[in-house]
Amino acid sequence: MKKAAIFDIDGTILKDMSSERVLFRYLMDKKIVTAKDVLRFATVFVTNLSLLKGIYLRKNKYYLKDKEYRKIVAYINECFQYQISPYISPIALEEMSRLKKTGHMIILLSGTLNPLVECFRNYCNADIGIGTNLDIDKEGIITGEIDGIHAYSSGKVKVVERLAAEYDIDLPASSAYANQYLDVKFMRMVGCPVAVNATRMLRFYATHNRWRTVEF
Repeated sequence: MKKAAIFDIDGTILKDMSSERVLFRYLMDKKIVTAKDVLRFATVFVTNLSLLKGIYLRKNKYYLKDKEYRKIVAYINECFQYQISPYISPIALEEMSRLKKTGHMIILLSGTLNPLVECFRNYCNADIGIGTNLDIDKEGIITGEIDGIHAYSSGKVKVVERLAAEYDIDLPASSAYANQYLDVKFMRMVGCPVAVNATRMLRFYATHNRWRTVEF
């Protein structure tokens, strides 16, 4: 069986930043995302909030609706190169390198867009990157919905279960790195959970359970 080290991205290897928020601002500056797109995004959010679907905010990709997927990916690559990659923690990169040398499979797991996760995977020399897939129609146009599991909160548990089965991963011999209390659900699945740049709630939980805590 294989050992794995599973890393969250936003707030963990990218301290105090959300990669998708950076992308959103980048697309606004480039006038790819317009006021009309933002209004549609907000309308969908409010509608779902009224239906008690608060978690839907993170699944709401309507600011990208009706845009060509191929072109958005190109902008994502640009944004990552100039506005995201310079802020990736060198300590996180060193930790990944160390773990890889000890035989761990490096997995990046995030609720952010999959093309962004792929940029992180290449930059960090990780083995696997799992993010949230955008739903795309037959013409390659983004619908605004997501396709498949949303890799956030309980969704991460489902992804880790699938990866463990697919790659024969020994979870008790594996590690997980994350910064939010919501990530406790998947962190408890491994033998060595590590709280990184931890929020107050996660730090309390980690201390109570004698988990390792670090700053990247």
